Amino acid sequence: MSKATTAIGYCRVSTEDQAREGISLDNQEAKIRAYADLNGLELVRIVRDEGISGKTMNRPGMNRIQEMIEAGEIEAVITYKLDRLSRRTIDILNALEAWEKKGIAFHCVLDRIDTSSAVGKFLLTILSAMAQMERDLISERTVDALSHKKQSGGWLGNVPFGYQRHDGRLVENPDQQATIRKMKAMHRPGRSGKRKSMRAIASDEGLSLATVHKVLSHTPKELNAMYL
Repeated sequence: MSKATTAIGYCRVSTEDQAREGISLDNQEAKIRAYADLNGLELVRIVRDEGISGKTMNRPGMNRIQEMIEAGEIEAVITYKLDRLSRRTIDILNALEAWEKKGIAFHCVLDRIDTSSAVGKFLLTILSAMAQMERDLISERTVDALSHKKQSGGWLGNVPFGYQRHDGRLVENPDQQATIRKMKAMHRPGRSGKRKSMRAIASDEGLSLATVHKVLSHTPKELNAMYL
């Protein structure tokens, strides 16, 4: 009998996803386990990223997967849905291209993707592009909504880190803006090429990992365009 392919499962949920039915971490994990059993894959571990956006690939769970790949501990990665891996087409394709070079197959339960086949690779490219388009459309609608709020002279949403309400409008919070600059400096690669992890920065500054991810995933110009 041939040896079963060793696989790692990956689950992710962002802050916005928390309330969505069917997207919970437990549901994702159950689907991944069932898929592995059905397809003869030896699931050696499942890693989770909770409350983390899919806009960046620099996440604890994704980093752990990469470590296991480099150590030769796994031969496949399983995720429940394509956008759990990333919201950005280029990030998905770059990751899978790197994995393919190391002989790592990618399986997606809901989207029925198996990159060990030519059809699976083609389908992945199409679905990745669709996921990116959906994300871009959401961003466009968000920008339009924020623009309307700015023109109406008020702010109706939650106050993001780095800002505060003043006379019904959103303005920068000097202390929090200083913290943002400090976090970006800590996350910037040093001479050795290494940089402080987002988890370590969150611990140092007493902030949630989700907040740190959101701050470090945008440039100051992007944040100003979104909120001011």
